Amino acid sequence: MTITGNKIKAAFLGAALTLLMGAGHVAAETTLRMVGSFPIGPSPTAEVGNQFMERVNELGKGVVQIQYIGASDVIPIFDQPEALVNGVFDVWYGAPNYWSGIVPGGDVAELSPFAIPDNGPGSDFYEFLVGLFEEKGVRYLGHSTGDVGTGAHYLSTNFEVESVADLKGRQLRVAPLLRHFVQASEAEPITLPPSDIFLAIDRGTVDGFTWPVADAYTRNGWQDVTKYLVGQAMYRSGGSVAMNLESWNNLSPEAQEILLKAVEEVQAWGGEFFAGTEAGEIEKMEAAGMEVLKLSDEAAAEWTQVARAALWDYYKGVMSAEDADKAKELLDLDDLD
Repeated sequence: MTITGNKIKAAFLGAALTLLMGAGHVAAETTLRMVGSFPIGPSPTAEVGNQFMERVNELGKGVVQIQYIGASDVIPIFDQPEALVNGVFDVWYGAPNYWSGIVPGGDVAELSPFAIPDNGPGSDFYEFLVGLFEEKGVRYLGHSTGDVGTGAHYLSTNFEVESVADLKGRQLRVAPLLRHFVQASEAEPITLPPSDIFLAIDRGTVDGFTWPVADAYTRNGWQDVTKYLVGQAMYRSGGSVAMNLESWNNLSPEAQEILLKAVEEVQAWGGEFFAGTEAGEIEKMEAAGMEVLKLSDEAAAEWTQVARAALWDYYKGVMSAEDADKAKELLDLDDLD
């Protein structure tokens, strides 16, 4: 869907003028408008955006501040990346894979072996991502989640699973990121919004579904209609932050440094936060009667290899050969063709 943005942009400009008129005594301070995929409060992933805003507002007093505008109540989730490119607002937070339609391979950090998925500001991989996004009019800022294997995507089912082979022929609801793994497993990927998962799994319309457990799994009540969680993490998940490139370029060097310092702090915070959130969710799931299925070492290795290879095949198909080769080198993916 193409965003003209006229009405939304007019509303934001009006709000900006009001802010400026009411803050004449701090005219040098820049206010950035932030929109996110999920509302701040109920979503742990949205807490990445909230923590970023709070740190910028603390570090940037008198220099730069962030004003939270809203989430899908302001702009539909999948329209937000294009709206950011068009300058409808300044700062965005949400799931990294939401950029796949605008920045091919922009979420390749899902395959990252680093504790911090993009390895942090100033690293070679971080600068590689900055370059990918800049080509599309976006300034990549950062990705925060748990350490490798924590805060990740998992498969939940109503059938027992001992290996990838058990998925063959099953109907599995997927997030776009997991479609490639499900297809490689010879299962049928089903696209449904999160709001439809409960009824779909309860009525047997799907046999299972994928979801990053740390992100409010039990708030949706899925533990009451689901039997198993396959205890094999896939990819990185978490939340990322980005800016409109022109808005970034218009910031003073001091303001830019403040934003990057805030990114570093949020990335350091994310490891413990996502680990704790995931552990808390699994405890509630087990209390509701769900069973966490532990795969054998051999089956776990196969599961991980199928997941990594399927996603890498997708990235190779959408990235330029040069970018794919560089990503493979930076992420040490030599075991993948």
